Amino acid sequence: MPELPEVEITKRKLGPLLIGKRILPARNAAHSAAGGNLGRKILGVERLGKAILIRLSGGKILAFHQRMSGKILVAEKDFDSKHVRFKYKLSSGKNLIFHDVRKFGVRWYGTAKKVLSDPYFLRLGLDPLEIDFKKFKELLGKLKGGIKAALLRQDILAGVGNIIADESLWKAKIHPQKRIENFSEADFKNLFAALRFILEKSIKLGGSTMRDWYHPDNTKGGYFAQRLIYGRANEKCKKCGKIIIRMKAAGRGTFICTKCQPFKQE
Repeated sequence: MPELPEVEITKRKLGPLLIGKRILPARNAAHSAAGGNLGRKILGVERLGKAILIRLSGGKILAFHQRMSGKILVAEKDFDSKHVRFKYKLSSGKNLIFHDVRKFGVRWYGTAKKVLSDPYFLRLGLDPLEIDFKKFKELLGKLKGGIKAALLRQDILAGVGNIIADESLWKAKIHPQKRIENFSEADFKNLFAALRFILEKSIKLGGSTMRDWYHPDNTKGGYFAQRLIYGRANEKCKKCGKIIIRMKAAGRGTFICTKCQPFKQE
């Protein structure tokens, strides 16, 4: 958390707030230590996997991975919190802030070549919003083992996380432990369509705000309230009314409907 939809929303909201502004040079050592000593113009904001890339003048990149609890905010200059890890004063009079309660987030800064040569970026797979069905089937069809484990592999489909995987598998009526070797053509087609549907719906609703993640303007996402199965153990399935259960798949807590997602030992 956050997953692809939340990072995409962050990118889209950061763009109008940042592009064309300048990150002002640090005025003191404390500000510099907090990451503010850049003094460059912001040229663009991009998403790569679950990371946000802020392209700066001079061929530099400032990038963040929010991990479990990080959030990127554009806040008033008097915003303060003990959980602010990096703060950058903007020419707009506001601050660009990386707020991270658990301190698992990552920041990169340097030339584009240096930043993008980090192992995280080098290992990233393709973006599920940018591939067609043929490529999707090619990527997954070469793998073996349970489908949920495959969906969570960032070197295959960059940005898919636990929520998106569970929601997509339920919509496609596929059990998370079904082995890819036993997929039919219909399974691949149903899963591709379901994955795109869930990603696009989540983005449209502003992503999922569960605990720590918020939009850059500190507003919440609306997808979690409308989620289909994730986190709904002991509730009724929206399709058939059977009680949803929680299980382990790919080492992660996983939510399924045993009627809609039947599983035969393969």
